[in-house]
Amino acid sequence: YFGINSSFEYNNWDFSFAGRAQFGNFIYNNVSSMNGELSRLYRPEGPYISNITTEALDIGFNNAQYMSDFYIQNASFFKMDNMTLGYNFPGLFEGRADLRMTFTVQNVFTITGYDGLDPEVAGGIDTNVYPRPRSFIMGVNLSL
Repeated sequence: YFGINSSFEYNNWDFSFAGRAQFGNFIYNNVSSMNGELSRLYRPEGPYISNITTEALDIGFNNAQYMSDFYIQNASFFKMDNMTLGYNFPGLFEGRADLRMTFTVQNVFTITGYDGLDPEVAGGIDTNVYPRPRSFIMGVNLSL
């Protein structure tokens, strides 16, 4: 595990960021194990062809291989959690007020080799977690 954060200031501008990483993490990609079989292509109640994911074609298993270590994947990651850019307007209204404007992004990006949606799951098994939202926040602070 490691984390990094920093902030920079130049004239009235400021910039800060915070990120974290985890290395040596492995998880079981259960989503891929449920969708990675070609037998799902033809429906028994058919005769029609079902929709399958491209994983089934890439993996090529004819039947489900739920206990296979094929689905254990490296889930090391680096996440940039927060970035903020701000500007200060000092001395407004004849020096009686200061204004600060900020723009923040949360959940900026994730760098990983993991094939699933998010390499950070509880319990070591990816069971189709809900994706974390990316938030854009604009702030205005008026000090009198």
